[in-house]
Amino acid sequence: MRGRDRDWVPSVAWRQAGVFTRRQAIQCGATAGQVRWRVERGIWVPVAGFVLRAAAQAPSDHAEMFAAHLTWPGCVVALGTAARVHRLPVAADEKIHVVVPSGRPSRGRLTPHQFRLDDDDVVDVMGVRVTGFRRTVFDCLGRLPEQQALDLLAWVASRRLVEHDELTSWVAEHPGRWGNPSRRRLARRLAEGAMNPAEDLLHAILRRAGITGWSAGEPLHEHVGVWAVADVYFADVRLVIEVDGQRAHGDERFQGDRTRQNLLVTAGCTVLRYTWADLTQRPDQVAAQVRAAVASLRATALS
Repeated sequence: MRGRDRDWVPSVAWRQAGVFTRRQAIQCGATAGQVRWRVERGIWVPVAGFVLRAAAQAPSDHAEMFAAHLTWPGCVVALGTAARVHRLPVAADEKIHVVVPSGRPSRGRLTPHQFRLDDDDVVDVMGVRVTGFRRTVFDCLGRLPEQQALDLLAWVASRRLVEHDELTSWVAEHPGRWGNPSRRRLARRLAEGAMNPAEDLLHAILRRAGITGWSAGEPLHEHVGVWAVADVYFADVRLVIEVDGQRAHGDERFQGDRTRQNLLVTAGCTVLRYTWADLTQRPDQVAAQVRAAVASLRATALS
């Protein structure tokens, strides 16, 4: 390497999502003093454990994966960290989750877990051991906070990536696993097509009003070509009903809802949207409006 060239990084970094250890830097030509000089000046910054990256390089999910692998060889990247490697919509929690064969303390962001993994639960990603897609989904459904687990379930269900029978069978085949009560509740919601209390309430309103011809939690891609799940869907008239739960939407959720609604309207759907206040304070008006919309759309289709 050239003395104090600020842009230099070990060549091995390009095979490891841009990260490397001090030892690897020295093996690639740096001296211990040059490594220390870069770290002290913030040219190289810690990722986790023994692992560094160039400060100019943006953090990434694969960099975290390699940080775990390089610090604890033999570990298996799991839970939310594995979910992001698989491009599942699971928010980062400032931890790097790994399964290790024996008890050890956390090391900064590296967070060890002990739970059983079968051989077919683990896949190779760029030379790193990571829980496979389905095992990662099942783990996250059992261990994420309730609303995050519901959001993940809706995402995989809308894409037909995990079916109700798969989730139910996995729980039955893995008795006593941490998170199974949550997985059972989610499996019931998946079977019923209800992902949150607002959807449950909407379904009850429609049933009480005797409104038929709808399905709950319906994946729409095969119907209209949009990757979304309708809270309620009237397939014969392409009527989608969406409900907002008790929690106020954040900016990201608000934008996602509007983007999805625009895609559905462009695809020829009619979209009705109701709030928690609508469902709890004006249920008769909701039922009347849905009935009128269905009748109008069916009449238009016949004309």
